[in-house]
Amino acid sequence: MDISQFQFASRSSDPTWEEPRFNALHTIRFFSDNLEDREKCLHTLSDRARALDRISMDFQMLFGSDGPAHKVESFLRSYEVALPSGISVVQPNVFAWLNDTNALRIACQGNHQEKVRVLLEKGFTIRPDAVFSAAVKAKETKNVAILELLVDFGWDINKPLRETTASLMCTVLEVPELVHWCLEKGTDASLSSPSGLAIIDIAAGIASLDTLKLLVSRAGSTPQGDAVARASYSHASGDRPDRVDVVRFLLDQGYPIDEFFRTYSTPSGHDCEAMMFGRQNALHFAIWAGKEEMVRLLLERGADRTKPTRSLMKTDWKTLSPVELARKHGHLNLVPLLEDECIGAKSARRE
Repeated sequence: MDISQFQFASRSSDPTWEEPRFNALHTIRFFSDNLEDREKCLHTLSDRARALDRISMDFQMLFGSDGPAHKVESFLRSYEVALPSGISVVQPNVFAWLNDTNALRIACQGNHQEKVRVLLEKGFTIRPDAVFSAAVKAKETKNVAILELLVDFGWDINKPLRETTASLMCTVLEVPELVHWCLEKGTDASLSSPSGLAIIDIAAGIASLDTLKLLVSRAGSTPQGDAVARASYSHASGDRPDRVDVVRFLLDQGYPIDEFFRTYSTPSGHDCEAMMFGRQNALHFAIWAGKEEMVRLLLERGADRTKPTRSLMKTDWKTLSPVELARKHGHLNLVPLLEDECIGAKSARRE
């Protein structure tokens, strides 16, 4: 497209500058209630903004295929202008719109290392969604080349990715070599997300025991949070049936045994997770799943067998005692354990 006819502004302070709106116009947001506003915005774009929107769409489409990186470079060169110093740069208003596309995220998601490099060298902004996509891909490929690029070009390894994601390490906790890479790059294992979800709490549910031990040793913080509950939930749901040793380790470190599983509201306010989980702790999870080994461990270590539970997930929003929960889910073998106030003492005598 010949951009000379549009006389795009060179500075954001210029009256003809078009604020980038590509992301707002074309990125689908679940639970969004501004669809009508977006449609209205599309129909009220100036001719300049429409031209910038078309250029940006053509640019983003370059990243939906396995085409070579030089096509991206050629596209960017076609919109370069010469500065008084003689240096050529992408026309500033055009660049602002291109920078507002999902190009970097798509390149990271597709594992297109050279395209990522081109964008970073041109000064494209590194956003959390691109880092998240790169981390997910690295978990699949075990290749950190793109993550290395993102960090080398300025991404803070300890910056949150989402409200419930303290850092990029949270997305790769299942892969020990990637956890080690994150730690080598300076990840702080004691961090929590903006909403308060700690790295250790997430790791308790999905990381290996060796990885969890490493993170706990690096965190060096006072044991707190719902790590025990999260480990028990992973065990109960079948996602990670190896959590008994993890729970034993966490209890040895002093993590609270009766802490309820915490839910964290999303920015949109659609807190479905809180409705489903209600008030459940490690013992409640083990009971409804019929995990006798986990139930025995928790009771032997002092879990409160009288603490009631209430959730849409497992009690139909009725308040039940642990014994009632076991009966409701047909795990009658657990009833004597939950009624036996002396199980801890009996276990100690056996030892």
